[in-house]
Amino acid sequence: MLNKEMKTATAAKKRPYAHPLDQLTADEVVQVAAIVRKSKPTMNLVFNTITLKEPPKHLMMSYLGWDKSVPRVTHLERESLVIILERPSMKVFEAVVSLDTESIKSWKYVPDKQPILTMDEMFEVEELVIKDPLVQAECAALGITDMSQVFNDPWAIARHINYPGRERRLMQALMYMRTCEDDNQYAHPLDFVPIVDVGLMKVIDIERIKPRDSKYTRPVIPLQRHNFLPEFIGEENFRKDLKPIIVQQPQGVSFTVRGSEIDWQKWNMRISMNYREGLVIHNVNYKDGDEVRPLFYRISLSEMVVPYADPYSPHHRKHAFDVGEYGLGLCTNSLTLGCDCLGSIYYFDGVFNDHNGKPFHVPNAICLHEEDAGLLFKHTDYRNGRAHTVRSRRLVISQIVTVANYDYGLYYYFYQDGTFEYECKATGQLNTHVLAEDETPGDYGVMVAPQINAQHHEHFFTMRIDPMIDGPNNSVAQVDTYRSRFPTGHPRNQFGNGFYAKTTILKDTIEAQCQASYETSRFWKVINPSRIHPYTKAPVGWKIMNPHAIPFYPAEDSICGDRAPFAKKALWVTPYNEDQMFAGGFYCNQSDGSDNVEVWANKERRNVENTDIVLWLTFGINHLPRVEDFPIMPVEMCGFMMKPANFFIANPAMDVPPTNKSINKSTNAAANPPLSSSCCSSNANKL
Repeated sequence: MLNKEMKTATAAKKRPYAHPLDQLTADEVVQVAAIVRKSKPTMNLVFNTITLKEPPKHLMMSYLGWDKSVPRVTHLERESLVIILERPSMKVFEAVVSLDTESIKSWKYVPDKQPILTMDEMFEVEELVIKDPLVQAECAALGITDMSQVFNDPWAIARHINYPGRERRLMQALMYMRTCEDDNQYAHPLDFVPIVDVGLMKVIDIERIKPRDSKYTRPVIPLQRHNFLPEFIGEENFRKDLKPIIVQQPQGVSFTVRGSEIDWQKWNMRISMNYREGLVIHNVNYKDGDEVRPLFYRISLSEMVVPYADPYSPHHRKHAFDVGEYGLGLCTNSLTLGCDCLGSIYYFDGVFNDHNGKPFHVPNAICLHEEDAGLLFKHTDYRNGRAHTVRSRRLVISQIVTVANYDYGLYYYFYQDGTFEYECKATGQLNTHVLAEDETPGDYGVMVAPQINAQHHEHFFTMRIDPMIDGPNNSVAQVDTYRSRFPTGHPRNQFGNGFYAKTTILKDTIEAQCQASYETSRFWKVINPSRIHPYTKAPVGWKIMNPHAIPFYPAEDSICGDRAPFAKKALWVTPYNEDQMFAGGFYCNQSDGSDNVEVWANKERRNVENTDIVLWLTFGINHLPRVEDFPIMPVEMCGFMMKPANFFIANPAMDVPPTNKSINKSTNAAANPPLSSSCCSSNANKL
């Protein structure tokens, strides 16, 4: 887990905020906590969450100027959503606090639910486990007497058959040791899992992981080190043939930032950060000539799940919901200039709360910069050698999170031709399991080092995309390509080369449960039936390409299948509902499967045609670990892309100027370089 830079505000003083979607300031966090304490003076409060309650969408659409059917809203009440645990009962309460009136607008008890796990709880559980006598006895039986060598990763419990329900707030601790300071603990996993009652702050059970195909009853813990930090590699062993690459923008950046609003290359958007989704993109629009065209009201990573394949206890409980159980905001890194982001960087900070209702500040939580993205377009006229080359540039908005062993770089890319892309770069360290000396991983893992089993698993990412393509009422079209139904030699397919595209409008929540299809090159389009393109005579739209859709391999009726059904389909479409923000449900921790996108979609057949809709798009990585993923994993990438599809009149990037070597300072690395033109639009390429 990460230590956060604590920058505590000591007084609850009001200050004006710039925009209704801006995250709460540190002062506002203090103010909200003070309002709640004043209203509930006899309660022993644990502030699980203090976050912005975003204004209702219908009011925001007026405030942003998109809804012109009503007088424009110019002020919106500033509200906070507060999730509270009461000690010692650990009962859960929800409050909505008005910062404008400094009062509690609503307060309700929420039975049979468990909110997100916090950084405070992670640290408390980690310390508790190390000091527990039962844990110390287990370590002693393994030959470990120095408890300063013992570490653990506190995980959500998922669902435990011995402790059903959600009355108890539970966690499980995955155990490791280190042989020296900064040693890689995942090279030394231990063979038992303590179960912790977080309300009691007590270890209530210890589960041993028994060897399966072994003559031994317990493994000997492997002590061989497998490290990757520079002090272990040794500077003398670093590659000596790597020359610097320097990224500079001597004339400054091409984007403009006003508070949380960003303008770049005809794009305009706003960003925010919250404890759960982390980075959120709001109010995305694009300037098409003199017209500013709305595209997306809100885009975020709504949920993740990482199911592990080993069916034996306790591994069946390893299916982490990194968004809903831990929070991408709470797990976000403070980014380092020149390491995590390269070039001319603009940073945004994050502000969250601890259990006492005090704010903590994560500097440089979001990185904003530009990157060269290779070719934007090029053509060479072979007749005269005239070549015209334009290089692409993209705007990058990113954060990096660490959730126990895994790290995820999460990137929003905006391109000059109207393309939007989301990419996840998964890295960090494999979750490992110790094997007895003669034991094998069986069908469910790979031995990445002697006695070190890395289990097969999957990473699923579900985006929540709230479109407003040229207006709030949109539809989704599914496009499939088929071979001509007429055989070769038929008058309508004389030479057998015919194929065609079939477009199907998804009309309701039952139809709009879609899988990817390699056989038909399937993609989807978000369209606006009310705006017809002058050339195609069909609705304007935005194309969704999801090349990293993967099958959900756990059984449909498994615990993971019950809790994470959003991962079973590549796309769900539902009507907009402001209470449906998270694909796995709001109270995802220890969830029972009764509140998620599958339930919402199947509760009744509801219209999703030409109305205000939300798309839930899932992609991922089928991770069968390699030896090369250990001790630290090179990034593995997945994501999706959206492109304008018959939205503009032509390529919208034709006005991007060509560059040349005098501008970008490119040089020829050859010892005796041939003469070449300095311009990317020239006759220099004659055949």
